Amino acid sequence: MQNSPRGRPRSSDIDRLALEHALGLLEERGYDGLRMKDVAKSAGIGLGALYRRWAGKKELVMAALRADMAQHEEVESGDPLADLDAALERIADAVPNGLGRLIAACLSQPDSELARVAREAKLIPMVDRLTARLEKVIGPVPDARQRAESGLSYLIWSAAIAREDGGAHSLRDQVLGIMGVSSLQAGAAGRVVTGRRAERGHL
Repeated sequence: MQNSPRGRPRSSDIDRLALEHALGLLEERGYDGLRMKDVAKSAGIGLGALYRRWAGKKELVMAALRADMAQHEEVESGDPLADLDAALERIADAVPNGLGRLIAACLSQPDSELARVAREAKLIPMVDRLTARLEKVIGPVPDARQRAESGLSYLIWSAAIAREDGGAHSLRDQVLGIMGVSSLQAGAAGRVVTGRRAERGHL
């Protein structure tokens, strides 16, 4: 958790600081332990400024989760299959870093406020984006959303619970197979994503 800046932030910085610190405190304390006044104190923002922007904790957390998704959304490369593969990779990487706890809340307490927030701000938009990317690969088939949901469910389960030992490439191939992407297409996507990671110095 980063330290609060000295003095009051400029008005243009308030939204960014509030969302960053809300997300940090959510990961640190959980939804039940998160309080608006703690976000304000951590970010060096007046409590009134928070309430002028968000009606309460639910709205603030939803905004923080949506901002986090937008921040990690990569620009399309022009290769729909490689973009789908990269999106799945980002989701798998996020499971140990906060996404897993949101999923756990949805499963263990499906009627809780956190579960409702997670579904609306994170999971439904995630499925929407995966469906759109999948349709660019296999076309607008009637069950595209169901395929995206099935692939996402298996990916999260494998990353959070099963902890598959077959490696990232094996899991990726399984998820793409569930989504209806052929093994030949999946192999081509894997080579493109591996090249991207090498260019970014990840390999």
